[in-house]
Amino acid sequence: MVNAMFEKGREGFLDGTIDWDGATNMSAALLDLSTAATTDAGIKQISSSTNATPIVVTTSSAHGFTNGDLVFIDGHTTNTAANGLWLITAASGSVFSLTRPDGVNTTGNGTGGATGYCVNYGPSTSGDNWDDFDVALVGAKVNLSSRTVVNGVADAGDTTFTAVTGNSVEAVAIFQDTGTPSTSRMICLITGKFIVTCNTTTTGTTIPVEPLAYAIPNGTALVFSNGVTGTLTALANAGDRSITISSATITAGTRALAPITSSGLPVTPNGGNIVVAYDNGANKIFKL
Repeated sequence: MVNAMFEKGREGFLDGTIDWDGATNMSAALLDLSTAATTDAGIKQISSSTNATPIVVTTSSAHGFTNGDLVFIDGHTTNTAANGLWLITAASGSVFSLTRPDGVNTTGNGTGGATGYCVNYGPSTSGDNWDDFDVALVGAKVNLSSRTVVNGVADAGDTTFTAVTGNSVEAVAIFQDTGTPSTSRMICLITGKFIVTCNTTTTGTTIPVEPLAYAIPNGTALVFSNGVTGTLTALANAGDRSITISSATITAGTRALAPITSSGLPVTPNGGNIVVAYDNGANKIFKL
């Protein structure tokens, strides 16, 4: 799922500076990613993308991202192959190129314009602490309660955000809250999307995939990182190791961004409460 962990959050668990179920506060926050101010170092709006291999993304302002950063892209139209979770290369000024995390280039499926956004998961300083995202806050942050760690899986009690007003919410951020944004380490981002990965190069209608974390509805169009679209012709269930799509050639290792049914995201606040019910599946909020 693209409630993937931030790289500096992952580092914090490894070096012992993050204690999920200990005394340190953990907070959740609602984020407006689609209209976030450019002063947020970790969120940038997209002005264009190329129909090329690799896809080159141009942001609306200098991004400050670094080669090797993981970047989540969503809401980008026409060149929908750019949506997903990518390792970036050739980063400078307001441009960067997209590769899969294994270093293989993406391929565009159209020329994209000024739509969508990108979120930096680090490890650079543009995506490490809460001060890189706090301008995008909608409502008020809330401390996580009833935190548990069982078999390497992090969980917590569902979070209620009270009387929320403001812009549309595209994600929920979780971070180690020191009370100082510049030292509050980002841990994970919940977006209501997850990654589908093809296992074996296949031409046809049955595509072998890594076990699905969530179900995907019949009729969902999946745009893979080789620029090919496959539309599901049957419901895919959580745990399935293959999907049935309209005939296409999908190469091994290619990835597509899929929606999680009933995730509740995005959501537009109306002044009432917003309750985030964390997943009750095997991976809960996230798994190390």
